[in-house]
Amino acid sequence: MKFRHMTAVFGKLNGDTLAPGPGLTVITGSNEAGKSTWCAFLRAMLYGLDTRERDRAGALADKNRYQPWSGAPMSGQLELEWQGREITLRRFTNKSGPFQGFEGVYSASGDPVPGLTGQSAGQTLVGAGREVFTRCAFLPQHGVPVTAAPELEQRIASLATAGQEDTSFSAAQRTLKDWRNHRQANRSAGLLPQLRRELEAAQAQLDSAGQARALRDQAREQLARLEEERAELEGELSIHRRLAQKELNRRYAQALDELNQAQGELDALPQPDPEFAGLTPQQALEKARRAMAPAPSPAGGEEQALRRRRKGLVQLTAVLVPLLGFGGLAGVIAGFLTRVIPALALGFAGMFLAVCAALLLVSRMGAVDRALSRLAREQADRPSPDGPSPLDRAQAYLNLLSRRQRLEDAVRHLGQRAADLKAQGGREFDTLEFLCPPDRSPEETRRLLDQNRGETARWQSQLDRAEGALSADPLELEARRDQLQALLEARQEEYDALSLALEGLEAANGLLRERFSPALNREAAALFSQLTGQTYTALSLSRDFSALAGAEGALPRSALYLSAGTTGQLYLAVRLALCRLTLPEVPLVLDDALADFDDQRAGLALEVLLRESEQRQVLLFSCHRREADWARAHGVPVIAL
Repeated sequence: MKFRHMTAVFGKLNGDTLAPGPGLTVITGSNEAGKSTWCAFLRAMLYGLDTRERDRAGALADKNRYQPWSGAPMSGQLELEWQGREITLRRFTNKSGPFQGFEGVYSASGDPVPGLTGQSAGQTLVGAGREVFTRCAFLPQHGVPVTAAPELEQRIASLATAGQEDTSFSAAQRTLKDWRNHRQANRSAGLLPQLRRELEAAQAQLDSAGQARALRDQAREQLARLEEERAELEGELSIHRRLAQKELNRRYAQALDELNQAQGELDALPQPDPEFAGLTPQQALEKARRAMAPAPSPAGGEEQALRRRRKGLVQLTAVLVPLLGFGGLAGVIAGFLTRVIPALALGFAGMFLAVCAALLLVSRMGAVDRALSRLAREQADRPSPDGPSPLDRAQAYLNLLSRRQRLEDAVRHLGQRAADLKAQGGREFDTLEFLCPPDRSPEETRRLLDQNRGETARWQSQLDRAEGALSADPLELEARRDQLQALLEARQEEYDALSLALEGLEAANGLLRERFSPALNREAAALFSQLTGQTYTALSLSRDFSALAGAEGALPRSALYLSAGTTGQLYLAVRLALCRLTLPEVPLVLDDALADFDDQRAGLALEVLLRESEQRQVLLFSCHRREADWARAHGVPVIAL
C-alpha cells in the first residue's frame, strides 16, 4: 500500500494537499506548520475518529482537538494504491459527528470497494487494527517507545509458536478468567455463589416445610382444645344468662304483685266526707274551726283583745327597732368619719336601745301567744254535743287524703318499675326448670371466653401461616434441591478445571517468556546495531516490550539506563523490526522521530530508513534542516510545508 495524494480540512489544514513519493519522502516545516496534524489526519482517514472519546485533564479528544480552524466541516480525501489498484477514501461530517460519513471507491470507475466501510477501512487496507498500526508503522512525536497490546501480541505470537496469529496469552488468560469469574468472581458474585444461595434457599424451604408441618399439627390440636373450652364457657354463660332472666322475671312478677296490691288498696279507700269534698287540708281545718267556734262569750272578747294587742306589738317592732338600729348605725358611721365623740356615743346608744326594745317587744308577744294558746285549750276541753266534732271529721279527711296520696305515689312508682323491668325483657310467667349456678361468676366466664377467642385467633393465624408455607409440594422441593446440588457440583468441577487451565496456561507462558520471539529480537538487535554505529550489538525484548541492551563485551542493561537519544534509537529499531515482521507492506509514518538523535546517529537512521523505503513507503516529518539537507544530497524527495 502507498499513499498518493491527500487533501484535508482538518485542524489548521484548510484544503491543504500533500503528495508523497513512492519511497522515502522527507516532509519539513517549522513548528506549528502542520506536521503532526498531517500524521493525525492519515490515521483518522484510515481508522476514523472516536466520537465517544471525552476530553481529559491536560488532553483534548481528537474530535475537539482537530476541529477545523476555519469553522468549515471536518472532511478529507486520501488517494492510495492498494493491491495494484487506485482507491480513493473520503471522510466527511454528517449528523452522526465529524468524520462519521465515509466513501471508499475505485478511483478510475467510482465504484464502491466491496466490504470497505468507515469502521473496517483501516483493518482491511492495513491488514491490522488501529493498535497494531500505531505501535508498529505510526511513530507519533515523543511516542517512539512500544507498549504491549493483545492484538500486537497475537501478531507476533507466530514467532514463538506454531504460527497461529489469532490467539495470545493475555486474550486466552482473559477469556479463561472471565469464564472462571462467571462461575465465581468472589464470595457473592458468579454462578457458584448464586447456586449455593439457591441451594441454601431450597434447603431452608424444606426445613421450613418440616417446621410448618409440626406447627400445623400443633395448631390443629390447640384449636380443638380451645373449641371444647369455648363450648364449655359458652354453656356457662348461657346458664348465667338464663339465671339472670329468671331473676328478672321474678322481680317483674314481684313488681306486678306489689302494683296490684297497691292499686287494690287505692280502690278500697272510702269516699271522702261530703262536707270537706274538694277542699285542701288547710281549707278543711279552717272550716272545722269555724264550725266549732262557740257563741260569743267573755273568752271570745278576751281572745280578740289579745290578737289586737299582738298585732300592735308586731307593728311597733317593725317600726321602732329598725328606726333605732339604723339611726344608731348612722351615728356610729358619722362619728368615725367626723371623729365627733358625742355623735359616736349617741350612735352606740341608739343601737343599744334598738336591741333592748326588740327584746322587750318579743317578750311581750310571747306572753300574748301563751295567753292565746291557753284560751284555745280551754275551748278544746269543753264537752262537745252528740257525734264527732267537726275537727275530728276534718282530721279524718286529712288522713284519707294523705293515705290516698301515698297509695297513688306507690302505684305510679310501681307501674314505672314494672314497665322498666318489662323493657329489660322481664316476663310474667317463667319456666320451672332447675338451674345450678356455675362456680365461676359471669364476669370471670366472659373474661375467660375473651381469652379463649384471642388464643383461637392466634392459633388460627399460626395454622393459616403453616398451611401457606406448605403450599409447595415437598417432593418438588426435594427434587429442586437435588437438581441444584448436581448443578453446583458440575459448576464446581468447571471452576476447578478452569483454575487448572489457568495454571497450565501461566506455566506455558513462563516457558514462552524464555524464548519469546527470537526472530524479533534478532531483527531488532541488527537494526539497533546499525542505528548506533555498532555500539550496541545485543538486544532482548520481554513480552511487555521492555528491553535489555548490551554493548559489546558488557552485560545487558535495562533501557532505563540509556540516554533519551539512545532509547529513541532502540525503540525505532524495535518498531522497524515489528513492521518488517507484522506489516511488511504498510507505509511507515514518522513524526519527528529523529528529534533526539545527534547528527551522526541521525545520518545512520536516515540510511536505515532509505534502505527500508526499498520495501515500503516511508514518510518522515521533521522540523530540522539536517534531514532535508541529507535528503537532497541523496536524491530523496523533500516537501516543504
